[in-house]
This record gives sequence, C-alpha cells and structure tokens, in this order.
Amino acid sequence: MKEEYITHTTNPHGRTEELQWARIFGSGEAVNGMVVVFLQKMCAAFHEFEPAYRAGGLNESALAFFRQRLAGRVRVVLTAMENNGLQGLSGYAELAHLEQAALAAESLGALAELAEPIHQANHAVTDALEEE
Repeated sequence: MKEEYITHTTNPHGRTEELQWARIFGSGEAVNGMVVVFLQKMCAAFHEFEPAYRAGGLNESALAFFRQRLAGRVRVVLTAMENNGLQGLSGYAELAHLEQAALAAESLGALAELAEPIHQANHAVTDALEEE
C-alpha cells in the first residue's frame, strides 16, 4: 500500500490543499475525514454556482432554490461538526454566519459573493481539523 499521496496538480494552493486532505484522511480520524468530505462538497457547490452565475447561466427566478441548496450544503457541514462536538473549532462560527447569509441573500449575485468567504471558512475548519 502506498504511504504518500502524490497530487496531480502543480498549482501550489491546490497542491497544499490536496496534501492536507490526504493527511487528514490518512490520520485514521473518521470524523475529521467526513467533515473534510462535507466541506469539499460545500465548497464545490459554491464554486460551481459562482461562475455559472457570472456567465449568465442562471435566472434570478431561481433565487429561493439556490438559497436553500447552498445553505443546505453549509448545514450538512455544521450538523456533522455539531454531532461530533467540533463546533468549537475555528471556522465553525464563520460557517454558521455564512449559512444565514445564504438564506438571507437578496439576489443570485449576493450568493455568488459568498464563494470566497466559504472557501476561507473551509480552510479555517480544515486547518483546525488537522491540528486536532
């Protein structure tokens, strides 16, 4: 069995992220690994939504759907953290605030603006999981 993960990306940010995920998954801490999985699903949802919006591929009439969909991805992470006593970790409070911001967004543009703060909160939680 291979002991070290070799990343496919040459982008320094992406490489650092992938190697961090591999360390967390390889740590044997199943809870931390699952939180990372949910974090990545959440981040992907926002990072796929944002360019689709910017490209004009989304209709403002779908705002209620996207509010619920994106806030729901955040809720999955928060619930996993709460269920496992991780709500004291760095990034949890930011995610809770961002969930509320998604639910209160008054436009698709406001939802798109949450992509980067979501990414930063993801980093905070992932860093805290690795330090745990």
